[in-house]
Amino acid sequence: MAVNDMRNIVAVAGLPGSGKTTVARIIEKRGYTYLSLGDVVRAEAQKSGLSPDRVAVTLRLDRGRRAVAHRLLSSVRLGQRAVIDGVRSTEEIDAIEEVLGAVFLIYVVASRKTRYNRLASRGRGDDPATYAQFLLRDIRELRFGLADLLARADYILVNENKPIEDLEQEIGCIL
Repeated sequence: MAVNDMRNIVAVAGLPGSGKTTVARIIEKRGYTYLSLGDVVRAEAQKSGLSPDRVAVTLRLDRGRRAVAHRLLSSVRLGQRAVIDGVRSTEEIDAIEEVLGAVFLIYVVASRKTRYNRLASRGRGDDPATYAQFLLRDIRELRFGLADLLARADYILVNENKPIEDLEQEIGCIL
């Protein structure tokens, strides 16, 4: 398989507030269909009346680490170029690859301070209200398997307050 073939499916991973969605949306503008594992969890939370954090843990514990990816994949058209935002484990990457083929994994990193400030200012309902909650969320996310994805990444993107134009240029160079 040619290197560029595996860039038809791009997955974006990283801790909360690292800039995953910003990176994924830039990739979307390059002609990729945007898909979000977090949106799957939030939709399930809305249906069940539970918090997104609770749903994320419950789905993965009750149905396995591939459960959220399987839900997302049920709505994907084969053959489309796609960017998948919010991958949390190597098992999710494996599930995606089984259905869509090779995945190019971008792992987005930013400092703890930067990530906390981003989450505090974005105002999404599932963001931590305190620094202690932020740290607990990091621990939970790492237990899902995020640290293993860092070792598997095809590209590590440092997103420490870069201007959007710099991010766009960097992404243009790797895709």
